[in-house]
Amino acid sequence: MEYQEDSAVVTECGKDFVKLEIIKSGACKSCSLSNLCAANQNKVTVRVKTDLDLKTGDIVKIYISPGTKLFSSFLIFIFPIISMIIFYFLGKYLFAVQENVSILLSFLGLLFSGIVIYYLDKVYQKKINYKIIAKIE
Repeated sequence: MEYQEDSAVVTECGKDFVKLEIIKSGACKSCSLSNLCAANQNKVTVRVKTDLDLKTGDIVKIYISPGTKLFSSFLIFIFPIISMIIFYFLGKYLFAVQENVSILLSFLGLLFSGIVIYYLDKVYQKKINYKIIAKIE
């Protein structure tokens, strides 16, 4: 079974946890949308339980479930488009409004998807499970 690995730098050590700052992977660097992605500006910091002997500044390999990455990509890129289409057709056929109004409703669908994504990010942010595979340095 193939799995996705990323690198991270230890920024803080606790008794049974470490805080990691995830390093952008090669996939991020080669992505044509990397300039639009918030990952360029924000450093992703996560807290991971571990019993490894790590120090601040150590670089580790971490495992992130491919399902988690796939679901995140779906939410960011596909869900807004689906929301726009659904809101357009709701306005056009269910409420029988003019096409101009349906187009405006589709933009409300885009706003709705942004709110849903923001809420899901806040709810599931701490539930994503990262695992430290190995210490690199």
